[in-house]
Amino acid sequence: MEKIKLSYLIYFIIALGTIILFMSAYKAEKNHEEKLILVTNNRIKEAAKECYLKKDCENKIKLQDLYDKKYLEEVINPVTKEVMDSKLCLEYKAEKVVFCD
Repeated sequence: MEKIKLSYLIYFIIALGTIILFMSAYKAEKNHEEKLILVTNNRIKEAAKECYLKKDCENKIKLQDLYDKKYLEEVINPVTKEVMDSKLCLEYKAEKVVFCD
């Protein structure tokens, strides 16, 4: 009887450790993906800000405008590995570039 309880305890500890390991790996992966997207968005915003400051862009612009004016090369979504939508809208508000609503 004592061996059965001990083996159940060992199995429980192994299962619990596995669950914790997978949850930690999942959280780390999601955190990494969020940072990749943040870096990509910042790259787009920096290119747009440069365009606005050089007076090449006005009001709302699209990602395609930055491609056409050679401020940015084609941007790939780092998570999905697909080309980002060229219709993505940006505007310059209060000395900051933000994505349109």
